[in-house]
Amino acid sequence: MEPYWLNQDIADVQAVNTFEELADLALRIIRRMPQPVAQVCGPITSGGLGSVEKNLERFQKTIDLLRDRGESIFNQMLFEQPMFRIKATPYYQGGDQLLHKFYLPIFESGLVKILYFMSDWQSSYGAKWEHEQALRLGIKIRYLSSGGD
Repeated sequence: MEPYWLNQDIADVQAVNTFEELADLALRIIRRMPQPVAQVCGPITSGGLGSVEKNLERFQKTIDLLRDRGESIFNQMLFEQPMFRIKATPYYQGGDQLLHKFYLPIFESGLVKILYFMSDWQSSYGAKWEHEQALRLGIKIRYLSSGGD
């Protein structure tokens, strides 16, 4: 089980129907994590290795590497399946809805203090948006090499 997740969180992540509900769940989990909390940013659906599956695998490896170094990393990978499910519902209106309804409340909460950008982050529309938000909100930015340093 993912650190800082409770059994109720596992049930809730499968039951949410909107990105707002998903963000509320994420914030509930982040509040349990030791500070400073960091998050990894990089390509998932656009850019990167050219497929969602390969990008997700690489993303998880990066999270694991940073955690092995002692970083408190919020793992948004566990939210990917619900995100894809929500995108397939009439609720989803397209555009930047995921970024504004899920990621923005997390960043604006002030709970995430560091954003780690994977080496090819600029190939991702979403990661470029996250970078702009980090600059706007004063969230510390760290750039990783292709090896994760």
